[in-house]
Amino acid sequence: MVTAPAGAANLVATDARSTVIGIQPPDSGVEVGVIGGDAALRVRAEPGHEVIVLGYDMEPYLRIAADGSTAVNRRSPARALNETRTGTRSDATADPTAAPEWIPLDGSGEVVWHDHRIHSMTPADDGHRWTITLLVDGRRVEVEGELRLEQPPSPLPWIALIVGLVLTAVLLGRLRPHPNGIIAALIGALISLALAMITVLDTPAALGRQPLPILLTAAAELSAMAALLLSGRPRRLATAASLALSAGFLATVARDLGSAWVPMIGPAVIARALVSIAIASVISGTALLIIGAGRPIEPGDDGTPTDEGVHGGQGA
Repeated sequence: MVTAPAGAANLVATDARSTVIGIQPPDSGVEVGVIGGDAALRVRAEPGHEVIVLGYDMEPYLRIAADGSTAVNRRSPARALNETRTGTRSDATADPTAAPEWIPLDGSGEVVWHDHRIHSMTPADDGHRWTITLLVDGRRVEVEGELRLEQPPSPLPWIALIVGLVLTAVLLGRLRPHPNGIIAALIGALISLALAMITVLDTPAALGRQPLPILLTAAAELSAMAALLLSGRPRRLATAASLALSAGFLATVARDLGSAWVPMIGPAVIARALVSIAIASVISGTALLIIGAGRPIEPGDDGTPTDEGVHGGQGA
C-alpha cells in the first residue's frame, strides 16, 4: 500500500470509469485493477516477483519486493503529486534522477495509489487512453487502460419512489393524534449508518478512508433511540437532531441516484434503493415532526412513544 494521501477521502459516486484493457507482455506475474471508477490503481505481485511502478518521469515510485514487502520512493515527484486529485502538491526535495530512498510500507504484496494518468485532469477531457509502466523482475511491462465517461442512469425513478414514500408516510402519519416522526428517524438513521459503513469499507485504507460518515450516522441512530425513551420537548429535540444528522450524511450520497458508478459492495441498484428509502424516511420524519409540533396535545396524551412507521399504515 501507500501512505494515506493528504487529501484523503472516501470513494464517491462518479460517471468516470477507467479500465485496464491489456498488460504487455501478458502473464507478467502481476494483477492490475482500478478502484472507485477512476480513484486509484491497485497492483498485486505474484509471490517471488519484484515489481517497481514508475512515476510520471519514469522514475522508481513504488516497489513490491519478492517477499511481498512494499515501499515508496521518497525522492519520487509522484509521491507528493498523488496526495491530491488535482496534483498541485509538490516536494522541493523530490528528484526523479536521484537514487531511490525507499520508505517501507507493509508486507501486503500490493500497492494502491491515486494516479493522475487514469482520470481527467481538465473539464474538457471526457476520456483518453493511458499507460502505466512497471518493471517486473527488471523487465519492462506496460499496463494499458482507457478512461471513459459512462452514461448515467436517470434519477427520475428514484425521485418518484422518494415522493411516493413521503406522501404515503405523511398521509398515514397525519391520522395519528400527535405524530412525531421517531420511527421515520430510526429508519433513516439505520439505513444511513449501513450506507456509511459500506462506503467506508469499500474505500481502501491506502486512500485514507474517513470514519466521519459512520460517526455521524451512528450519532443519528443513537439520537433516534434516545427519543424513544423521552417525552415532550426533549423527545422532539432528539428526533430533530437525528433527522438533521442523517440529512447531513445523505446530502453527500444523494448523487448515487444519478451516477454510473457508486461505492457499494454489491449491485449499484441496491445502493440507489437504500439512498432513496433513507431520504424518504428523513423527509417524512421531518414533515411529521413539524405537523405534530403544530398540533395541540390532546388530553390524555402523555407524550409516550407510539408505534409509528413509514410503512404498514402507521405514521412515520
